[in-house]
Parts: sequence; structure tokens; C-alpha cells
Amino acid sequence: MGTWIKETEAAFYLMEGGYYVSKISKYPSKNNPAEQVVNVVGMKDWFTRDDAPRGMTVSTKGAEGGPEPLPMPLPEAAAIPATPKATESANKASSIASSASGPKRTNKNGLLLIKSFEGLRLKAYRDAVGIWTIGYGMTRGVQPDMSISEAEAEQFLQQDLIRFEQAINDAVNAPVNDNQFSALVSFTYNVGSGALRSSTLLKLLNARNDLRHTAAEFPRWNRAGGRVLEGLTRRRNAERALFLGENFYKFL
Repeated sequence: MGTWIKETEAAFYLMEGGYYVSKISKYPSKNNPAEQVVNVVGMKDWFTRDDAPRGMTVSTKGAEGGPEPLPMPLPEAAAIPATPKATESANKASSIASSASGPKRTNKNGLLLIKSFEGLRLKAYRDAVGIWTIGYGMTRGVQPDMSISEAEAEQFLQQDLIRFEQAINDAVNAPVNDNQFSALVSFTYNVGSGALRSSTLLKLLNARNDLRHTAAEFPRWNRAGGRVLEGLTRRRNAERALFLGENFYKFL
């Protein structure tokens, strides 16, 4: 079965088999209250799939355009164990499997999360705290008059991901699954490797603390320039949900 796009008053959804696999939320325009704003960066990836959508349905039922569809269930392997702390033998097996397969890499859920929140900007701009930024949130060596192509933005993203993935592989000594690792990549991509290394989040994770207690640290990192930012709050909630194997799409 192929994919298609469903639009409601609240969001666009990439649908597959009765569930949505990706969601792009709509937000009120700051300049015109009669308009809505949609970040289409994540939507662009929908059309690079082998089963790219070829049609769209528009729901006009109710004030919100009908009920929200259910998200695609996460893969069984990504589910969080019923017992927060794995047994010693399970930890050892996970560690051996991770070692045998080499360093972990960001999965498609993590990439979607990062791209959705970073957005794609091909000309240099100042971020929320005044740092010159370009592409998918790249800040290293960015000059005020700099401009790049989409291909260069993707290349820079992959280069940055390698750095942050290595930082996590070096800092984390507890077994983590692919979704947990990818949530940490998104977090570190945003706050930096130094912040990860000094964070209570890392300390709790390496101490094999209760996973929900550990994940509760994500929402604490929602400030920039001393201010709580709505976008950072949503991002931290998405990272927390992905870390716990829950539905993170609703925060995108």
C-alpha cells in the first residue's frame, strides 16, 4: 500500500496503512491571524520515499478538521521494557551486541526530529541567542553573508552528526537502543557536547537509573538566552518521547 497526505485544520499527515508516519503541525501566523504557518522541511522528505505520496485528502469535519489519526506504532525492537532497569545479563548482551555492530548512528526518527526543529536555511541568520547559523542549525565557521546549497546543507548536517554521535558513543556507557541514542543525538546537536557531558541526564543514564526518571531531564533544557522558548519545549518533549519509545510525532 502506498502513502498519501491527509490535511486537517491542525496539521498535515503522511499516512500509511491507516496510521500516520510523519506529522507537520500548523501554527498561527504572527503577522496575520487569518493565516497558518507550516514548516515544510520535514515534508520534503516525504517525496524522496520509494512510495512517495501521490494524493491528498482534506478533512473539513468539525472545527479541527476531524479527529487526529493514530501514529504508526513504533517497531517492536524500539519498545521500552516493562521493567525500567534491565537485568545484568540483558545489559551484558546488549553491550556485546552494540560492540559487535560498531558505533551507533542516528536513525530515521532522529533525523526527522532534528530536521523538523532545526529547519533548513540556505542563507546565514542569527539564531535565538544571536549566533550566526546556516543549513540545519550549523554554527561552525558561519559568516554573516554566507549562503549554501541544499546539498551542502545535507553534507554539513552529516558531518556534524558524526561529531555528536562520536561524543555520545564516548560519553554513554549504559546500553541504549537506537531510538534512545537518536534522542540523545538530537539533544546534543542542540545543546552541545560539553552540556551533555556535564548534564544530570548523562549521569542518571550511566548510573542505569530508572528510564522515566532519566528522561524527565530532557524538558529542563528549554531555555535560550535565559528565556523559556516554546520551540525548545516542544523539541525536548519530542526527544523525551523518542527516548521512551513513545509517540514523538505530536510534538513536531
